[in-house]
Amino acid sequence: MDKDTIIIQLKERIAFLLDKDPAAISADQPLHEMGLDSIAFVDLLVFIEKQFKIALASSGLAQEDFKSLNCLAQRIARSAPL
Repeated sequence: MDKDTIIIQLKERIAFLLDKDPAAISADQPLHEMGLDSIAFVDLLVFIEKQFKIALASSGLAQEDFKSLNCLAQRIARSAPL
């Protein structure tokens, strides 16, 4: 799956969690500034596991991968099974 498709899916999920329009979410904005609380963040992690079939415990995702949706999507694109 390509990075742009992943960004769209992540934006849609975050928009759902924050009750916002996906178009209002910037792929360059730091995730910690988006307003996700801890429960919403866990929901996002579960979504990533299910949607992209990534086992987070063994994925190697690190804190720097969550700087922005661009960073996260790039990492998911590299980690997701073909």
